[in-house]
Amino acid sequence: MMSNLKTFIAAFFAFISLTSHAYNKNQFNYIGINAQHTSYDNINFIPDIDMTELPSLTYDDTTSEMGYRGYLGHQLNRYIAVEAGIISFGEANFSISEETISTDGKTTTSVKYSGAFKTFAGDIRAIGTYPINDNLYIKAQLGILAWDNEFSFLTTQDGELVLEKDSKTGTSLITGIGVAYGFNDVIAIALDYEATEIADITTKNIGLSLLVRF
Repeated sequence: MMSNLKTFIAAFFAFISLTSHAYNKNQFNYIGINAQHTSYDNINFIPDIDMTELPSLTYDDTTSEMGYRGYLGHQLNRYIAVEAGIISFGEANFSISEETISTDGKTTTSVKYSGAFKTFAGDIRAIGTYPINDNLYIKAQLGILAWDNEFSFLTTQDGELVLEKDSKTGTSLITGIGVAYGFNDVIAIALDYEATEIADITTKNIGLSLLVRF
C-alpha cells in the first residue's frame, strides 16, 4: 500500500507540472507550506515502569511539538481540490535523569535514558471547499497517510532498565476541517485542524499554511 501511495504522489507531482498552464479563477495549481503543532493523546514512554519505585531518577516528557508539511494541490473546480504532500510530524520525547552531589556540594544532572516518537509521512487528500465570499472559504478534507515511525521507549528486562526501539510503517485515514482566506488571486493562508492515528497513537495537528497559486 505504501509503495502504491508513493507512486501515486510521484504521478500527481508530474500531473501538476503538466497542468501548470491551466490557471483560471476556479481551476488552478498551488503549492503550500504548513507549520503545524502536533500533539499525541495516549503515548506512554514507560509502559512497564513505576517511577515511584525509582526515587533517585526524574522522568520528563513532551507530548507535543512543531512539525511541517509541504504539498502541491490542484483545484478542480469551485468546490473540490486534490493534494499530495510530505509531512515531518512534531516529535514527542522523554528523558530520565539523575542528580548526583559531589564531595564539594556541587549538584550535577545527567541524562540516563532518552527517546522519541518520530514520524515521516506522505499523503494524498481530497479537499472540499465552500466559498463564503470572494476571499473567505471553509474546507474539509479526507485522505490517506502513509507513515514511517520510530518509537523509543523504556522497559525492564531481568530487573534492569532497557531502552527499546520499535520501527513501524503503515497507512491511516486522516481527516480535517479548516478555514482559508485569499488575499488576492495568488496568495492565501489557511488554518486547519487534522486528526489521524500513527502506530496506534492518536495524533492531532493544528496548522497554519501559506498557499501560492500558479
